[in-house]
Amino acid sequence: MAKDNFCIYCGFKLFPEDHFCPNCGKKLDEADVKPNNTFNTTTSNTTSTTTTTTSNTTSKNYSYYKKQVEELKKTYETKEEKVLELLEKKFPNGQMTYGRFRGEVDVCRVNFFKEAESAENMINLSDEYSEKIAEALKEKISTLQSIVAKMNDLQSELIISISNGDDGSNEEIDNLIKEMNDLIDSVKDYD
Repeated sequence: MAKDNFCIYCGFKLFPEDHFCPNCGKKLDEADVKPNNTFNTTTSNTTSTTTTTTSNTTSKNYSYYKKQVEELKKTYETKEEKVLELLEKKFPNGQMTYGRFRGEVDVCRVNFFKEAESAENMINLSDEYSEKIAEALKEKISTLQSIVAKMNDLQSELIISISNGDDGSNEEIDNLIKEMNDLIDSVKDYD
């Protein structure tokens, strides 16, 4: 949340449409979020400057991961939209097969964004750089990349199937959905 167009966490000048601070990366639109205590409780000018510098360094250290997560979210949205469009072409909306595949894509979406939110929470909750957090972020990003890759494979298989006119051949699509479910189940094992 922005107070007078400045970040309540680091004091950075904001634009009205900002939902995350461009400087410290903190989420701004949640009313129940509390600002970083070390930033607000500093009393001397020197201490405040040191804390701000640390916050900027943290932001820069995790900004690479944050950018990756944001790009993966955009890519996933695009892939999912195309897959749903192709599913509607392959299976008319009234068919039971469409409902089954659509349900699997929906489950994939929920789990993808759960992992993305978890990665973003790690970044936003961190007040200093940690190798352990960086490694956890790399694992989350790897999982997100795997889900996007499976969605891409599903998209490709649907395109091939529709182009070939294989109305009865859903085996490859079934296999890809099963692989996506296995991947999601392996992610759930770590939660």
